[in-house]
Amino acid sequence: VQAQAVSPPEPHPEIRAATTMSAAAASGYAPATVQAAWDNHFAAFGAQDVDKIMLDYDETSVARVCVNGSGEKQEFRGLEQIREMFTGLFAELKDLSTLKAPVIDVDEEPKTVFLMWECPSSGYLTATDTFVFGPDIKIKRQNIVVTKGSP
Repeated sequence: VQAQAVSPPEPHPEIRAATTMSAAAASGYAPATVQAAWDNHFAAFGAQDVDKIMLDYDETSVARVCVNGSGEKQEFRGLEQIREMFTGLFAELKDLSTLKAPVIDVDEEPKTVFLMWECPSSGYLTATDTFVFGPDIKIKRQNIVVTKGSP
């Protein structure tokens, strides 16, 4: 008889969410303002730190990405899919030498951030994000439109 490796089953989304919330609580991360959450998000993006950026989302979060010119639209729901979105994005952002964000508007009421960024050295000619935060200062909706081109 040959032994086989058995992977444990994927935890139920509520268990995954509780685990992530516990990780956020254990890290002491509990932003009181949109600006504090945004500071975490922006720093995590620049460092390509998926674990840190995920502290700003929960299982109710939804991110939508549209690519200008191609009509491609993807929707990412909950922690697992949003983590996959950032993992994929950071893999594409290989050269951050031209990464900049010329527009960042943080509004405490109505809990939103409007962002324009670019990273032409990695093929992201322009990108526009709108973030909507809930009362718990987690990102509930993120809409992203990108224009891609050759680096």
